[in-house]
Amino acid sequence: MRIQSAVTGALLAFAVPAWAQEIPVELKGCYSSETTVIDRAGDVLIGMTVVRGGTDRVSPGPFPEKTMHDCRVIFTASKAGLEFTNRCNFVDADGDRILSVATGTRESFGWKWIAGTGKFAGISGTGVGKVDVAYPRANPAVSGACWSGRGSYTLKK
Repeated sequence: MRIQSAVTGALLAFAVPAWAQEIPVELKGCYSSETTVIDRAGDVLIGMTVVRGGTDRVSPGPFPEKTMHDCRVIFTASKAGLEFTNRCNFVDADGDRILSVATGTRESFGWKWIAGTGKFAGISGTGVGKVDVAYPRANPAVSGACWSGRGSYTLKK
């Protein structure tokens, strides 16, 4: 009976996936951006922005204290407001990367971590954020801003 229980336990250990712990994280970042107008019709503008900056972890936890980010953003702007979607990569001091996607407005956007390398291999998670301050444009195509957000992530073991 003990052998049968041990074998059953071993089989269950292989059959049941390991549950990864969900880790909360709070982030703040600032960036500079360069915008290109793709098209315009009346008061509607479609554009593309290259965003580069740094992100700081402001909550305790294992997420890197600092990362650099590089994003490609497609946006639609009109009198009604601005909506965007982006694809970003975050790189820590060791060169390990996190890939993300985000969608929303300056007032509220959601992000999803979709892949990673090195210590971030198997990352998944989501969060919400907002642009806290947009700085005056340096010229018509160059601007900067700072953002903050909260989310959580898991790493496959």
